[in-house]
Amino acid sequence: MPVQPSSPEPEPNEPSPARPAPGAPANPRHRADWVDYSAELRIFKNPALRAVFVAAGLVAVGLGIVGYIVPGMPGTVFFLIATWFFGQSSPRFYNWVLNHRVIGPLIRDYRAGKGIPGWVKWYASAMIIGFSAFSVWLVGVKRGNTVVGVIIAAVAIYGVWYVNHVPTKATDGNPGRRPLP
Repeated sequence: MPVQPSSPEPEPNEPSPARPAPGAPANPRHRADWVDYSAELRIFKNPALRAVFVAAGLVAVGLGIVGYIVPGMPGTVFFLIATWFFGQSSPRFYNWVLNHRVIGPLIRDYRAGKGIPGWVKWYASAMIIGFSAFSVWLVGVKRGNTVVGVIIAAVAIYGVWYVNHVPTKATDGNPGRRPLP
C-alpha cells in the first residue's frame, strides 16, 4: 500500500503559505487595491521582440519621469507609450504601470474614455503654445528657417486641438490636492 504524504503539495499557481522575510516587500497581489490586468495583454512570442519592447517601455518610463521634473516636457504621454510597449511584452511591468498610485489612475481613466482633468488641458495647451512659440521665434524668425517654423506651428496647433478634443474628466469634488500632470 503506497504511503500518502501528510500534507498536500501546494498547486504551482497558488500563493506560497510561507511568510516573507522581515523587511521584505509583500507580494503586491495581496494588496486590496492591486488589480491584475494580465487578461488585457497580447504578448508577442518572439523573445527578442519582447526584449526590445521591454527596453523601449523602460526608456519611455524614464522619459516620463523626466517629463514630470522638466517644465514643458510631457510626462503622462510617455507612460501611455510605455503601457503600450509593456502590453506587448511584459505582464509584470504592465501591471506595475497600471497599479502605480500616481500614474495608474491617469492611464486607466484615459484608456477607459473618461478623459483628462480640465486643469491638465489648460496646462498642456499653455505649455504647447508657449514652448512652440519660442521654438518658432528661435528657428523660424531668428534663424530664418521659415519652413521649419511653419511645421513647428502646425504641429503645435494640432497638439492644442487634440488636447482640447479629449473628453474632460468630471471632477471628484476634491479641489484640494491635484495629481501630477
